[in-house]
Amino acid sequence: MSEFSHLDASGAPRMVDVGAKQETKRTAIARAVVELNAHTLELLKAKALPKGDVLTVAQVAGIMAAKRTAELIPMCHPVAITHADVRFSVQDEPPAVILEASASTTGRTGVEMEAIIAAQIAAATIYDMVKAVQKDVVIRDVRLILKSGGKSGLFKTDDPLLFEVEDTLLPLPKPLPEAWNGEGLAVACITLSDKGYAGMRVDESGPALLDMLSELSPAKRELFLLPDDPRALRKLVRDLASSGWGLIVTTGGTGLSPRDFTPEALLPVLDRRLPGFEQVMFSEGLAHTPRAVLSRCLAGTLGRTMLIALPGSRLASQENLAALLPVLPHALEKLNGDMSDCGRS
Repeated sequence: MSEFSHLDASGAPRMVDVGAKQETKRTAIARAVVELNAHTLELLKAKALPKGDVLTVAQVAGIMAAKRTAELIPMCHPVAITHADVRFSVQDEPPAVILEASASTTGRTGVEMEAIIAAQIAAATIYDMVKAVQKDVVIRDVRLILKSGGKSGLFKTDDPLLFEVEDTLLPLPKPLPEAWNGEGLAVACITLSDKGYAGMRVDESGPALLDMLSELSPAKRELFLLPDDPRALRKLVRDLASSGWGLIVTTGGTGLSPRDFTPEALLPVLDRRLPGFEQVMFSEGLAHTPRAVLSRCLAGTLGRTMLIALPGSRLASQENLAALLPVLPHALEKLNGDMSDCGRS
């Protein structure tokens, strides 16, 4: 029986001795999905449920659970957690709360169980907070999506991350961005493609969109290449927005394939959504093909920067952008403080 790590030679349970292991920085992130109905989700977003602010309470519950994991899992080592957190993404269709729980330590054993327990307790707390208005809440897909540090190194699924993880290297954009300090509009187009980034596919969408954006008479235009990596996209978008770029257009990652997560990557970045832009893009796509219902185009603002996420197809991205071009100059002026009247006389 001694070949089992949690059993001694006689078959009795034991805690594994990790004293000889090397101390390393270790991080784990677990994910859970809480399915709600549309009415409950609207009450949650409005903080109008009888028990109050659901997500704040669930966040605190998850952090508390991470700190007490060793009391719940029999052979789990007490770990000196250096950081724990829970983050949420509210999804309208289908109505759900996607949550991620993160735990970190510097030690001789990992924190996977701390992250998983935190995710489960945060999800259960959401149920407890909404059960007065909905009993048939579904908690599903509780699983580890990232583990770093230790002898086994990095484990990561393809799930988009709500957390920025320092332990894993980010792919750098091609070319590297520079700050824009000059007069006029700086326009960035970001092509998201694993094969394009690796030089295995010619990027047709990015150059075509950049040519169309010349209609705005930008003072600076630049095309960037990135693989389908949500963390790298968020970092590039934040870097561009904080260094003076006024318009960022992305192409790719808006469909339904396992590597399509541009909307999920950008939603945590945006200050405001632009639903009118999104409706125009959807209508334009639908006018050309019924498959446009699969596209998840997105638009919004970050500070004084406008973001537009277009499909990866060259034709579809051009059609969507063409529908927005007539209003873009006015929209950019308003975003940058133009106080003139928008109404028609």
